[in-house]
Order: sequence, then C-alpha cells, then structure tokens
Amino acid sequence: MLENNDFCFVCGMKNPFGLQVKPQISEGGETVTIECTPPSHLQGWADVLHGGILSTLLDEAITYVGIATFGKPAVTAQLDVRFRNPSPTGVKLTVSAKRIKTSRRLVLAEAAVTLSDGTLIATASGKVMLIGE
Repeated sequence: MLENNDFCFVCGMKNPFGLQVKPQISEGGETVTIECTPPSHLQGWADVLHGGILSTLLDEAITYVGIATFGKPAVTAQLDVRFRNPSPTGVKLTVSAKRIKTSRRLVLAEAAVTLSDGTLIATASGKVMLIGE
C-alpha cells in the first residue's frame, strides 16, 4: 500500500524543497485546480520554467483527479504532454484538470496550464491507475 508521508515534491507540506501546492478538488472529484508560482531556481533557460516542472504540475493535477475519483491511492499510468508556450518563472500558473472517462481501474483525465491572462502554456492527457486492487 502507498503511504503519504507529506514529502511529495509537489504537494508535500513537509518538503522544504518542494512546491507545496494545495490542489482544490471539486465536489465529486471531476475537476482539480492547482495554483502555483514556481521560483526562478526551477528554470531551464534564463527566466523560463523547466518543462519537467510543467509536466510535474500536469501530472499532479491529473493524479488528483484519479485519487478523488477512486477515493484511494492511485498513480500515473501514462502521461502525454504538449508544450504550447514558454512559461516565465515567478508568475502564477493555474493548472486545471478534468475527468474524461472512468473504468474499474483507470481514470482518463486532461489538464492544462495557463497564465493569469489566459495564455495556454501546456496541455496533457493522462491515465491514472488504481493501486492495491
């Protein structure tokens, strides 16, 4: 069984090196929203957020859709990311994910990262797998 020790790089509040985001889950778990302002030490190119961090945020939102759907621990089974625009560091990003389809052990979800002005930064689709069944 998976254990949450609150050190997740993205949502772990005990991880001093992590992003410490607080995903907002809709009633019914159909959507998840994350707001995050990644600092400059997470850049790739100068003042541009590393694509791996964007992928990580998309993964987190999609995984939380799965966890909310199942009500149990779940992990990413597949993640497909498409980068649309570079993201500056030090600005607020909004990550929104929504459930598309559910089966007995999998949830398919889609997610997007946007800037506050609506600029689309990246999109993803992913499958989240129920663990322990």
